[in-house]
Amino acid sequence: MSRFIQIQESIFVEKCIICGARPVIEQKAGKFIVRCKTSDSHYQTKPGLVDIDNWNKHNHKPDSDSDNVRHLKQG
Repeated sequence: MSRFIQIQESIFVEKCIICGARPVIEQKAGKFIVRCKTSDSHYQTKPGLVDIDNWNKHNHKPDSDSDNVRHLKQG
């Protein structure tokens, strides 16, 4: 049985686009994967560093334009 690392509530992450669950971090062979807790078949990031930006990019619903400022890069 896998143990998941919960992502702090203060960190913004998109919910799973398929089921609406908040993602978790799974560690496999020393590498980290951001994934949906409910199913392995839902989107998950490539093993490596914790890549919340990649998760958000693939789980962002394009219909929600009201919060588009959040996705601007800070420089």
